[in-house]
Amino acid sequence: MYKYKPERNVKQVILLMAGCIIGLLSIFALSIYWESQSGILRFIGFLCAALAIYVVIRFTMTEMEYAVEGNSFVIAKTVGNKRTVQGVLDLADTVALVTKEEYRAQGLNKNLSTICNYSQNIGGKHWFYVFEFSGKRAVVEFEPSDAFVAIMKDAIDKAKNEPKDDHTDYDGGILI
Repeated sequence: MYKYKPERNVKQVILLMAGCIIGLLSIFALSIYWESQSGILRFIGFLCAALAIYVVIRFTMTEMEYAVEGNSFVIAKTVGNKRTVQGVLDLADTVALVTKEEYRAQGLNKNLSTICNYSQNIGGKHWFYVFEFSGKRAVVEFEPSDAFVAIMKDAIDKAKNEPKDDHTDYDGGILI
């Protein structure tokens, strides 16, 4: 089993939070002076507050972990002390494992049924794992290291060359 947990980019989160807070305070201050539009401005302010709460939960309290276990790609999410497996995917169903640029250049973004983003940071080098699931094409966006990508590509080659068995250790391969 090989695991990888991306490092958190704290500077981006702090800048985004600061922007949300400054925007929130500016909108509420503006609503005091511009009374004719105060209802709309306060609504926009509450939307900024909701965005700030989402940013805190999604980018500061959430940790992603990727693992290659046998012929499976496992995605787990930890929020606080609760760890949940988000999906277990069979590597034999892989269509491609490509970078964001290759994903667009190869036209893999056409005819997709599902796109799931399991990245921990806003920016950075994201990879796209394209696979077939229930006869439809789906994509998982995630941010592994170069070493993990190499291990995953080897595991994909191995899984595609082995005969496929019907037994799964995780009762599925379902993304939540």
